[in-house]
Amino acid sequence: MYWPYGVPQVFAHHLAETHSNAGDSTSPEARRENDSASKEFESSQDAARAFKTDEHERESTTSSIIDVRVTRSEHLFATLTKNVLALWSVKPTVLLVSLRRSEKSVASYGDNIGMHFRPDGSLIVLHTSLGFLILYAIETDPNVRVLQQRTPESQTKKQSVARTFGTSDASGLAEVVLRFRKTIKIDAGISSIIATDQDLVIVTVKPPAVQCIKWETHKGLHQTSTQLMSKMQWIENKTTISHMTHDRAMNLSVWIGDHGSTYAVRRVRPQILSRTSSAESSQSSASSVVPASRIFDGYRFHLPSGEGEEALIAAINARFSLIAVATKNGKILCFAAKDYAGNIPLSHTFKTNTSPTGTLRVTSLVWSPDGYCLFAGFESGWMSWSVFGRELASTFTANAAHAENNNENWLLRIQTANWLSGGSELLLTTPQDSRIWKLDFSRSAAVGCFACANLVRALHQTPRELAVYRGHELPDLTSISNEASLWHHAQYPSSYLHSQWPIRTAVVSQDGRYIAVAGRRGLAHYSVTSGRWRTFSDYAVENSFAVRGGMCWFNHVLAVATEHAQGYDLRLYSRDQDLGRAPLHAESFAMPIVFVGPSGEDSLLVYTYENVLYHYIVNVTDRSAQLLQVGQIAFHGLVRAPSRVRSVSWVLPEQQLRNGDPSRDVEHAAVLFLIDDKLVLLHPSRTPENAVKYDMRVIAHQVEYYILMRDQIYFNFANVLGESAPPTPSPGSILGFRQNSMHYSLRDSLWIFTGENLCLWSDVQDLLHSMTGLATSKQSLLSIPLDFYPLSILLNKGVVLGIDSENLQRRDVNFAQFRTTIRTQLFLPYVLRYQLLEANDTSVAFAIAHQYQDLTYFPHALEILLHIVLDDEADRRRNESTSTATQEPLPAILSFLQMALSPETYLATIVQCVRKTEFSFWQYLFAHLPSPETMFEQALALNDLKTASGYLIVMQTFEEEQEETADERQDAADPRGFEEQVVRLMSLAKAKSDYELCSELARFMIGIDPRGDTLRRVVQKVGFRGNNVYLQPQRARLSSRNIALQQAETAHPKPQTLGKLDVRLTRLLAEEPKSAGAESEGVVSRSSAGDYFSASPQDLS
Repeated sequence: MYWPYGVPQVFAHHLAETHSNAGDSTSPEARRENDSASKEFESSQDAARAFKTDEHERESTTSSIIDVRVTRSEHLFATLTKNVLALWSVKPTVLLVSLRRSEKSVASYGDNIGMHFRPDGSLIVLHTSLGFLILYAIETDPNVRVLQQRTPESQTKKQSVARTFGTSDASGLAEVVLRFRKTIKIDAGISSIIATDQDLVIVTVKPPAVQCIKWETHKGLHQTSTQLMSKMQWIENKTTISHMTHDRAMNLSVWIGDHGSTYAVRRVRPQILSRTSSAESSQSSASSVVPASRIFDGYRFHLPSGEGEEALIAAINARFSLIAVATKNGKILCFAAKDYAGNIPLSHTFKTNTSPTGTLRVTSLVWSPDGYCLFAGFESGWMSWSVFGRELASTFTANAAHAENNNENWLLRIQTANWLSGGSELLLTTPQDSRIWKLDFSRSAAVGCFACANLVRALHQTPRELAVYRGHELPDLTSISNEASLWHHAQYPSSYLHSQWPIRTAVVSQDGRYIAVAGRRGLAHYSVTSGRWRTFSDYAVENSFAVRGGMCWFNHVLAVATEHAQGYDLRLYSRDQDLGRAPLHAESFAMPIVFVGPSGEDSLLVYTYENVLYHYIVNVTDRSAQLLQVGQIAFHGLVRAPSRVRSVSWVLPEQQLRNGDPSRDVEHAAVLFLIDDKLVLLHPSRTPENAVKYDMRVIAHQVEYYILMRDQIYFNFANVLGESAPPTPSPGSILGFRQNSMHYSLRDSLWIFTGENLCLWSDVQDLLHSMTGLATSKQSLLSIPLDFYPLSILLNKGVVLGIDSENLQRRDVNFAQFRTTIRTQLFLPYVLRYQLLEANDTSVAFAIAHQYQDLTYFPHALEILLHIVLDDEADRRRNESTSTATQEPLPAILSFLQMALSPETYLATIVQCVRKTEFSFWQYLFAHLPSPETMFEQALALNDLKTASGYLIVMQTFEEEQEETADERQDAADPRGFEEQVVRLMSLAKAKSDYELCSELARFMIGIDPRGDTLRRVVQKVGFRGNNVYLQPQRARLSSRNIALQQAETAHPKPQTLGKLDVRLTRLLAEEPKSAGAESEGVVSRSSAGDYFSASPQDLS
């Protein structure tokens, strides 16, 4: 769900040669002098030139960035070289303060080799090569401003800028000061460090131990605690820790040993012992923590099984409870942390697209903040995947030489990677480089607000704008093109973006007319039709609440789950009214809202942290909107962690949905929960006491998203204007359509993407009926293979819409850029195949085909269906034994095509499939079809000349193969066998003035008879010329062909009606026959005779 786009920005900092002691705090005056001598911004071209100078080569060793860290709040990030620490502002990306350690400090404490922020961003710790820790405090003075822009603007201009952007750039940024705190010597040596909320965890070398140093010193508490590795029974003997990472949300750490084993580790809660002395208790309430010998507890979940399987780096995904581990051989394994008791099995593996001989050592591994994307930096490039393994982007296919010449190291090698702006930007650094590359990412709005409308409408977020897909209402072929006009782009309002950056949540209405966004505080909404934004006019009102739990649209009414100083509520805002102090309606809640989403036309589902699902009816009038609660369901004991719920939907029986009382919906509804990566179905049933109980079942694992089409009320197969219907099917098929089309429809389908395949239940009611057994459910699941990331389901067009990210490198520019391209695939062939061959329900297949029969590419979809079944049949014939007797699928598919298509379209579909298939597969297909000669005659009877010409190629190919098999001869086939068919076909083409087809037929005859004798007889029989003198080959060389043509036309002028074809035929016949070994490019081989016609009848010209 993440795709890089655009050209990355480049930032670099060159510090003046000023020195200060490591123990001294930098003064504001000295820092301003350094800032005035520094260069915060560089364009990619200027940076490339600067790196080619001799001065850079001399200082590259000391100025190269070795580490980058980002604060948890993402408002600051730090860069570190061997002797310089620099703090940067994230928005805007500018240098705030830098500190260069003196030569004396470097000699005494060693070079910088790493750094860590305290989680609250108040301290930064430098790790040196001589085993020292140098602590600096980060202080901000809001009263002192830096980087102020001084421009000769009038007061009116300044006020206008402040109204537009919320503030003026003349105010600058708050000053940041680095102040030295302390230096800590670790005599035992430092192997690895992590920073947690309570302390700094250090792994020492000699002896191997883990030492915890608290950030704050409290009276009566020990500031440090140590546990030897030898005392940890769950760690291998003589093992030290080479890498550690910690996740605050899961309260879990991952340790990697120097032998490649990986451990999941948790901190043991300290034992608190109360003193019993009354005198001591009178002095203090006196509970003291007694240091325990057991500080950490863990489990090994990865043991190297061979060479190259040793772990190097790990990253934790708290949103999906996953742990990614990179090994020495370049593999990235993903483990699922099911509990804290060591149950961490292997979930899946991220596949790389590099060659085995390439360098695959992983240097950086980071999850996006929301957990939907994994980025891996390698020594030879980088890749990104979705959470369950679908490749999103890669630079391994980039032109390395071009990138080297342009000094674009970010394409070739990665040293560090850090996410910014909630996942919309990525900071990259490369080895031996002082530049910082900031790459923008486009991501699906569903990662911030899980709404089916965001998926169906394909809403995208970027750091500066929104993009929504507009192809649903366009004609068929236009909607699947790669034109830029298919996307509607809308830039965020400047004032809101400036004050509430980053944009965290976005949602689009089901009809695609309205979009709402929310940043840190407040919200804004947009009309796609008018192109106008609405924001809060009162800045205080905008900052009084934050969106927590999501948003959704009901026509022009926006439902928003909010959090504010007084509590939590659900608010309604109208697009037709200004955003004022009071919403249209507000519903208060005692606990935070986890999810809010629509269901049907007027129902709203609200799920809260108290594990209760509320059902509301939205009553919208011209002047107001209200919420009416009609029911609620408590899921205590069923859903253990409400905060892990990503989405909630429910399915009502058809009778209850159409005619039932809304207040009783909670009694009949089957509820779908998306909890982490599991899609859980809760089905209601009655107890003997007539109480409602729920049967729970996990119906899918590793779910990235799902779409319940029943809730998408705007996609019910509405006719698209401007589309022509295909030929009318046969009467039998129409009867079948009419009997079943009202009952079967994909509008009740359930779509699930698991990272590998797109899965489908064609009718969610079948899933509900299968709650009694597992076998029925497995048979009801349809898997559609894809080679791209599916972004949306165009249900009324039978298409899966996706996008790919590609890297563009051009020779006329010295930079590379990423762009996204639309990918599409028909899902209709797979649905029909399932209904015909697996479900054995022909009536449903005809009903589904009836819904899509007006599509311009409907015959092509059935051709793909035939291709798929034919390939499966060939594989089955190769693998099965001769004694195995199974039902053949081809007869059912061919019968379905014959009934669903008109006779002309059916014959054309068959011949197109045949000509695009290997010859070895033809025998399986024609075993259930009439002979090619018979189908040729049928096409002629229907006056479909282009289709008949295709069968002519099939007949010629069959004859060639039969002669080669029988006689093992390589000479040409007897052209007389096709002379009669060609004469008939050319005569009909002449009668219809289709001279392009006549020309192609002439080429065909030259292909099987290079001497041209057969073609002369065909032309005479068809009647193009009365005098055969024009058919005699000219005794001239090929190089003098034009002279021969001129002589022939001078002696015998061309008829006016057929001159165009005469020239073509004369050119073909004017060539002097050549032997098989003639050194000429004009010789036509027998094997190429079948290539004179195009792949499809439409392209025969």
